[in-house]
Amino acid sequence: IVIYKMGGDGAITFSGGEEIRTGIYPVEALKPTGAGDSFMAGLMTSLAAGHALKDAILRASACASITVSRPGCAPAMPDGPTLEAFLADHPGPTTP
Repeated sequence: IVIYKMGGDGAITFSGGEEIRTGIYPVEALKPTGAGDSFMAGLMTSLAAGHALKDAILRASACASITVSRPGCAPAMPDGPTLEAFLADHPGPTTP
């Protein structure tokens, strides 16, 4: 799995000869700090929980969006319930 993250333009993921383009969950960003770490944590946690690759990438994107929209770095990273609430209340990712 190779993921090219493009900030506000989303991400392109390459895996097994497949290319997956995903958008972002737009938020009012306070700072960029922690976005990459939060993305990777969300991706790994989602894959470990059995989510399909595209869903895991979108969940990772949501984690990054949550993190940049809150003050701080580590304290801004979402837990499971925070991620689920964000996904339930957010209109969805942009189209890449």
